[in-house]
Amino acid sequence: MKRYLNCALILCTVITGQLFYGNKVSARPIMDHYNHISIAKEMDKKFPVPMVVKVEQTAPNQVQVTYDKDVDTKLGNKITNYWVQDVKNVTPKGIATLGKNDKVNQNNSLKDNLAKISPVAGSQKTFVITFSQSIPKGEEYKVVVCYVTVPGAPAYTGDNGMGTFIGK
Repeated sequence: MKRYLNCALILCTVITGQLFYGNKVSARPIMDHYNHISIAKEMDKKFPVPMVVKVEQTAPNQVQVTYDKDVDTKLGNKITNYWVQDVKNVTPKGIATLGKNDKVNQNNSLKDNLAKISPVAGSQKTFVITFSQSIPKGEEYKVVVCYVTVPGAPAYTGDNGMGTFIGK
């Protein structure tokens, strides 16, 4: 019995020692998180994301896309940063590269064989997409733009908005 009591006392001593001395807590300063957030906010102020404000058909085979601020011309002129979605049909028809339920990806953007793009008279806000075929009259399309930044900004992996138009 004495042996069991000694073992129990030793076990209690070890457990108590572990509770008081072996329980070390380490923590990172929470300021790191706030510094990261403030840096991100500062980047947003310095490099705001340009958004599409207007999409309109300007010729039988042309659509004009206008942004709210100047964009990096190289990215604005990159046709693979643009998609045309057929608003009515599941399978894309006419100038569309996306059906009404499709999501954008690198494989279904506009390509050089379907359309070309250029800035309007040296503008960094307005670009014209010229399609290799006429835009069907009465058909509704949505132009989706992604990955375009302001000049000097780091790469952006989000969207720049969209606009719809009806072929005329």
